[in-house]
Amino acid sequence: MQQTIIKFKFKFKSNDFYISNKNELAYKFIKSWPDWPTKIAYIYGSEKCGKTSICKLWMKLSKSIYVNKNNFLRRLIPQDNLDFIKSRNWIIDDVDHIIHFKKNKYEEKILNLINIIKASDKNFLLMTSKNTPKSLKSRLDDLISRLSSSTVIEMQDPDEDLLKKIIEKYLSERNVNISNENLEYLINRIERSYKSALMIAEK
Repeated sequence: MQQTIIKFKFKFKSNDFYISNKNELAYKFIKSWPDWPTKIAYIYGSEKCGKTSICKLWMKLSKSIYVNKNNFLRRLIPQDNLDFIKSRNWIIDDVDHIIHFKKNKYEEKILNLINIIKASDKNFLLMTSKNTPKSLKSRLDDLISRLSSSTVIEMQDPDEDLLKKIIEKYLSERNVNISNENLEYLINRIERSYKSALMIAEK
């Protein structure tokens, strides 16, 4: 069966993110804010599939506070100021890493933040992960339940045809042509991710 993805018309949205039928659902959901069906959103997919780029798109739209594995000890742990928490939208990028960090030491902090957001009037929380909610190794059944009841969206990895189109489009915009032979050579030797495709095209 012929894959229709080859005929897909790409929309270039940023320096590191392309919209395709592999990630279009997540992109449209982010752009539909604040008309979300739930106050909590959970987007998952493999490493480098574009989850952080999606977070940054929503951060600009919602003026949210961005939390990831590098800054969560500073931004997430102090939760004594409820007024401040309730006055902001929040992003937790790589929430699976934070939950599993130091033998689930901080999973209660994640659950507390979720509960605060759910009880607020108009605030939202976006989380990303490499795993589905039910695949997380958490000791807290309430946490898994809260995550599973949020809006859960998968971001799929690009296939070979999509990687080819990304490289071809990047080069064509700069008036650079590449032969099919060289394109096949590159595709067979790079990681299957949007980032790798753009990186090799730039080089």
